[in-house]
Amino acid sequence: MSSNQAKIKEKVRAAVFYEKGKPLQLEEFEMPSAIEPAAALCRITMSTICGSDLHTISGRRIEAAPLILGHEIVGEIVALGNALKTDGFGKPLKVGDHISWSIMASCGKCFYCTHSLPQKCSSLKKYGHTCINDGQPLSGGYAEYIYILPGTAIFKIPAGMPDEIATPANCALSTVINAMETIGFEKGDNVLIQGAGLLGLNLIALAKQAGAKTIIVTDISEQRLNLASRFGADLCLDLSKLSEEQTCQKIKEAAGGYGVDVVFEVCGVKAAIKQAMEVLRIGGRYLLTMVTPTTLEMDINKITRKYLTIKGIHNYNPHHLGAALTFLNDNANKYPYAEIVGQSFPLSEIEQALQIAMSGKHIRVAITP
Repeated sequence: MSSNQAKIKEKVRAAVFYEKGKPLQLEEFEMPSAIEPAAALCRITMSTICGSDLHTISGRRIEAAPLILGHEIVGEIVALGNALKTDGFGKPLKVGDHISWSIMASCGKCFYCTHSLPQKCSSLKKYGHTCINDGQPLSGGYAEYIYILPGTAIFKIPAGMPDEIATPANCALSTVINAMETIGFEKGDNVLIQGAGLLGLNLIALAKQAGAKTIIVTDISEQRLNLASRFGADLCLDLSKLSEEQTCQKIKEAAGGYGVDVVFEVCGVKAAIKQAMEVLRIGGRYLLTMVTPTTLEMDINKITRKYLTIKGIHNYNPHHLGAALTFLNDNANKYPYAEIVGQSFPLSEIEQALQIAMSGKHIRVAITP
């Protein structure tokens, strides 16, 4: 046995999604017979259930099926291609390393890859979003093992960082680091964060560390707003208890009367956009992350007269994952990140895990194969 390969099982289990309304099926898959030079094989140590996974299961988001869902994943290298020498930090890679990786594999050569948008690669492969009939089937997190494709950014997880903190970093935290960078967040900004899910909680921590003046968060969940307050939000507004007019007034007052400098939409709710148009100050900036199909009616006159900047993002550049792990290594102990994963289940109890995740009881539910 070579030094770049550990003892590997011949067959592994994975939970396969076929269609809306049908339970995920536990099935066996053959392990790959060979590892490509720029690829790796990992034993999954944890996957967490993201909201987009639940959207696929409920039919709100359409993906080519059958597929193995799950893209928030960490694992241990069990086989390593001979061309994979270092990770994204420049640290040597070896069998046994505990790693995280980008949610996509990119070619590195197409128009988008050469224009700093590898997340929009023309031949993109996304973990947890790829049909098992389209190449390598072990491409999702609800499984015992996963094949890390060439063109994936790999990062060693800092020593001592628990899986419960590291696992969601390759989705929510990396995405909002991209959001902060894209919108040009500045020290002293008054910020509104629309949604107190994991994207919103991460944004609170990032904005706090970046020197935000006032951080305002809106949601309809008292439980999530309480957690947002503990992450450092200055004002938490429960939209289920306030009228639209009352909400806008409170936001403007908290931002000194002029309105907020920056709004982040991280809730996926159409009505949030109208609210943002009202509370942004003249010259304000708006960042959208909404990925579910939504048709909008906007008052363009309001956008032009208020000199508003509106930008959208989808996923992230691989370097944002490195920044996410570094941020957690430096700051996770300052915020209640240890409470993000509320419950863990073995792969054999995937359906129970999904039901708990859909209940909204926890920010994240984990699968530990």
